[in-house]
Amino acid sequence: MKTKTSTKKSANNSNACLLFLKNRGGRAKLSELSFSQTVIQDLITKNIAKVKNTGAGYYLELEKQ
Repeated sequence: MKTKTSTKKSANNSNACLLFLKNRGGRAKLSELSFSQTVIQDLITKNIAKVKNTGAGYYLELEKQ
């Protein structure tokens, strides 16, 4: 069961990841990210970001909004 503190921390990490992606031009290589799998999955579930295979690796990209 999530506590109020863990929910806030997760939200802060999601915002940090989102800001990181925005500062990197909207995409970053998955192998270079230091954010947890839970944070990345949260952005994907909320349709904020997607994973794309470019043939040269997997990238986390912001969705066009």
